[in-house]
Amino acid sequence: MKYLAAVILVLVFSCAEGNTSAPLPLQVPKEVKQKPDLTYEQEDWELKIWYTGKGSRSEGTFGKLYHDGKEVLPKVKNEEIQTPLGKLHFINTDLPWGAHGWAFTNTDRVPPSSRQTK
Repeated sequence: MKYLAAVILVLVFSCAEGNTSAPLPLQVPKEVKQKPDLTYEQEDWELKIWYTGKGSRSEGTFGKLYHDGKEVLPKVKNEEIQTPLGKLHFINTDLPWGAHGWAFTNTDRVPPSSRQTK
C-alpha cells in the first residue's frame, strides 16, 4: 500500500511541476548517421527523411527539419507548422513503425522505400 501511495505522489508532482505540453525526448534511430534517403528543399527550409526498418513490416520514417541551416525543434507536443515545403507536424511515439520526427501532414508526399529509385 505504501508503494502505491508513493507512485501516486510521484505522478501527481511530476505532472504538476512539468510542462505537460512540451515534447518528449525523441529517440534518434541509427539510420540518421547515414545520408538521408529523401531531402526536400524550398527557399531556406529543408526536410531530411530517413527510412527505418526498410522493407520490413515495421518500416517507418524519421524526419529532421532545418531552417536557415539550423535544426528546428518542436515547441510543443504534436506541433504543426506551415512552411514553404508544405504543412508539417512533429510526431513522437513509442511505436517502432510509422513516421517519427518531422513529417508532412499529407502522407502521400513520402512514398514507401520500395518505391524509391536509386
